[in-house]
Amino acid sequence: MKRSLLTLLALIFVAAPAFAQQRTITGKVTGEQGTPLAGVSVTVKGTSTVTSTNNQGDYAIAANAGQVLQFRLIGTALAERPVATDDVINVQLRRVALDLDAVVVTALGETAVQRSLGTAQQSVRGGEIAETQRENFFNALSGRVAGVDVTSTSGVPGASSSIVIRGISSISSSNQPVIIVDGLPMDNRTVNTGVLASDKSSTTAFSNRGVDFTNRAADLNSEDIETVTVLKGPEAAALYGIDAANGAIVIKTKRGRLGGGVTYSSTMRIERTGANYQLQRVYGPTSVTGGTLSSFQYFGGPYAPGTQFYNNVDGFLRTGLSQKHSLSFSGATADNTINYRLATSIDKQEGVVRSSDLNRINVTGASQARINNWLSTDLSMIYTYANNNQVYKGDVGPLMGLMLWPQTDDAKNYLTPAGTRRRLTALAAAAELDNPYFNVAKNAINAKTNRLLANVGFVITPFSWGNVKTNLGTDSYTTQNLLLRHPESALGNASNGLLDQADVISRNLNALTVLNVNSHPLTNSLSISGLVGSQVSDLKSTTDAQTGISFLDPNFVSMNNTSTRSTLTTIEQRRLVSLFGQAVFDYKDFWYLTFTGRNDWTSTIPHPRNSFFYPSVSTSFIFSDAFPSVRSFVTGKVRLGYAAVGKDARPYAYRPSLQFKTTSYGGYGYDFWGPNLALRPEFKRSVEGGVELSFLNGRLGLDATAYRATTKDQIVENIRGSYGTGFILFNLNGAATRSRGLELTVRSTPILKPSFSWDMTLNWTSSGSIVTQLPNGIPESYVSDTWLYGNVRNGTQVGLSTMSLTGFFYLRNNQGKLLIDPATGLPIRSNAVSANFIDGGYDRQPDFTIGIGNTVRYKRLSLDFLLDIRKGGDIFNATEHYLTTRGLSTETLDRDQPRVIQGVLRDGKENSANPTANNIVIIPSSNPLYYINMSEELFIEKKINWLRLRDITVRYEIPGRLLGAKNASVYLTGTDLFIITNYTGLDPIVNGNTAAVGGSGAVGIDFGNFPMPRGINVGVSVGF
Repeated sequence: MKRSLLTLLALIFVAAPAFAQQRTITGKVTGEQGTPLAGVSVTVKGTSTVTSTNNQGDYAIAANAGQVLQFRLIGTALAERPVATDDVINVQLRRVALDLDAVVVTALGETAVQRSLGTAQQSVRGGEIAETQRENFFNALSGRVAGVDVTSTSGVPGASSSIVIRGISSISSSNQPVIIVDGLPMDNRTVNTGVLASDKSSTTAFSNRGVDFTNRAADLNSEDIETVTVLKGPEAAALYGIDAANGAIVIKTKRGRLGGGVTYSSTMRIERTGANYQLQRVYGPTSVTGGTLSSFQYFGGPYAPGTQFYNNVDGFLRTGLSQKHSLSFSGATADNTINYRLATSIDKQEGVVRSSDLNRINVTGASQARINNWLSTDLSMIYTYANNNQVYKGDVGPLMGLMLWPQTDDAKNYLTPAGTRRRLTALAAAAELDNPYFNVAKNAINAKTNRLLANVGFVITPFSWGNVKTNLGTDSYTTQNLLLRHPESALGNASNGLLDQADVISRNLNALTVLNVNSHPLTNSLSISGLVGSQVSDLKSTTDAQTGISFLDPNFVSMNNTSTRSTLTTIEQRRLVSLFGQAVFDYKDFWYLTFTGRNDWTSTIPHPRNSFFYPSVSTSFIFSDAFPSVRSFVTGKVRLGYAAVGKDARPYAYRPSLQFKTTSYGGYGYDFWGPNLALRPEFKRSVEGGVELSFLNGRLGLDATAYRATTKDQIVENIRGSYGTGFILFNLNGAATRSRGLELTVRSTPILKPSFSWDMTLNWTSSGSIVTQLPNGIPESYVSDTWLYGNVRNGTQVGLSTMSLTGFFYLRNNQGKLLIDPATGLPIRSNAVSANFIDGGYDRQPDFTIGIGNTVRYKRLSLDFLLDIRKGGDIFNATEHYLTTRGLSTETLDRDQPRVIQGVLRDGKENSANPTANNIVIIPSSNPLYYINMSEELFIEKKINWLRLRDITVRYEIPGRLLGAKNASVYLTGTDLFIITNYTGLDPIVNGNTAAVGGSGAVGIDFGNFPMPRGINVGVSVGF
């Protein structure tokens, strides 16, 4: 056995058998303008032999005389060339807006021709993503794929990003898609503060507010990505099962190719931010006694003439400097029986906010080998080390401290001569906002991650009618989190300092086996192909957390420096076993009918409801092949699909857990969450239809999709129950949502000349989801973590959007007029009547979004840019409300003007035919409650629009001979260089929580977040 194993390994990595009847065919693949095309798939038709072109467009492949070579590349038409007597076959590919013969990635790492697909999916080349130079490749997808929405929490390095396909359908659980890398799932979780030991106390808990952690898919290096394919709905992702209820993002990483050689790239980046609110400099602090402020409120008298002001905001922010260096080695044997690629990348980022940075190292390796005519292998490994320092946000972050700090005081002086925190107010130390310099110097958020993804794949072809493919993979990582709240800071003063440490140890094991059956004719016109398979996924995550309070030495960061410590170990385990199958019927290559079925057994649903089956069916009809007479005008297909997909609960959602009790006599007791042994899986059913059309000989293409989806028996987390049950929170079935949407993708080549071309892609999306049912008839469902400022949260009710906002809004009479308090002349808020949050008609869902990508080429010069457009959707500008209630907003400069608030008095006649109109005069400078008690709803800005230049790249291809290289280029890339918007805040792309929060989260809630910075990259790439 040992000798056989050693022999197999030697065959994989050292040699491959020669086949006397084959010879090596070489050549070059170019575009219509003569430009070499890299990454072109070259396949021997009807076999599994495949290779791809290198950066110079060269390829080599083993083939027999009489066989046919197929050349495919996204955005070009299929080309076929027979193998005759020539050993060199050069090919020129023609650009087309729609290629029905393109081979695309589908579920489970399988591939299919575009014409056979009855579902919507869209691909992006890895080069496009890498060209944006973004640290998190998620952010590069925004605007490039119809139906995809990406939201970053802030502009700080390592900020988490959430990605949603076709809108929010779950009102409390995750709406993010599954991430698949080379056929197996990749963990994309963001640390939830619930695993921190400090979160067990309401006085020290973060509840996912004021902090952020990276989403783990950001560990991927965009330089290693070959393609990203987005499977948009359950129809496309049905074979992936419950994890793909929200769609799937399928990533194919790069492999070696003949003549690959050595490639080195280096880029330097400069970042600046426009995080500068216009603050009023007319009125001073409310009260100053002996140089000490009573508070950071500014409702006092005017500043004296000649008062010196400091621009603390600009002085605090810095120019962010980053650099990235990438090096790769790749190649293949002459007959391409073995290929390899080894790459490494070092990324050092310094954010525009002091103390924020990200250092990341990536090492990747991959090798494919064709051992003989019935066995081939594919091995890959991705290692990542990341060290990320972030800053706090919200009212505990430096941005709010920057704006509240007196403009007459230089914030750079944040320490006393004794080296302690310099304070300005008479407030308690925990109540006075931190000086921003002190905040970033003394408080800390750090995460260190070591991660390894390994994937071993075998394809065995023991018979002519099919093959067996097996993938075994592991995704393991350890993240060491440290959160410091300094003893002297507002964050940590009440506890005399607080240190959180949490080590997250995650391990994901996956085994996938698929039996593929090649196309087999049933009649002269009808054939069938298919697959059956199984998958086992096993997740285990253990978080060992400890918190220490009461520092002995205020500046010594160590758990040994705390006098009181507590621990918390959180274990999450989930196992999923699946069986699935697919059958594809092909009628004359123009009508396809696809059936799939999958059964999952999950450990997170009680037996016997943990086993559930769901099917899908789709069809594709290529009408231009069925009716050849229409080809002179249009080429295209019509598709229709239906799918049902189940979704399970989070681990331990249906059983109560025991915890140590600190009450008298101690012992174990139940936690907050009660049992639900009747918990069942939720189901999502979706129908979509679409067309794919091509006009003007492939120069213009249209891909249109309309869909409707419903979710029933949705599991809603953390619903409050009766205290009489002995528990507080429950996870219950009973919610339902309905989603609808329209997606359009237009591709065109307006200009195509020998030395000049212009390609354009437009992605247009309009979608919306509403709640049709809530469990047990409850009036409102919300995620408590989103209640992060004032009295607004992501609450939703039956009939409302899944992205609605509820709050303590103003009361109105039956005519919609404001109710005024007769005693004060001020409006009355809903909490004056009850504790219920009410609907004010606010919806964060945009009317539509547009992404317009353009590529212009002139000889060796190219220009790529992406415009991002959004129409509609509301944003809660909590930062502006915060400044207004403290007298710093420029909107408070008219405080000396008398006014009467339009409305009616609440005197018992408010709902009569003749209510009493308000006539009470208010002068805000005399009654600051006019500002202090303002409802947050006045700061929910409606119908926000924007036009943003997402990214732009100018590249020049240098003649390689000048540098003694195969190829070389220099480029200049800009990101987020400008935005035109009617939003008055810093950046309308915002998330007040982290990507860990479910439902709609706090997307569109802007409170103390730094905006996306403007960045300029200068880089060079050289290949030898």
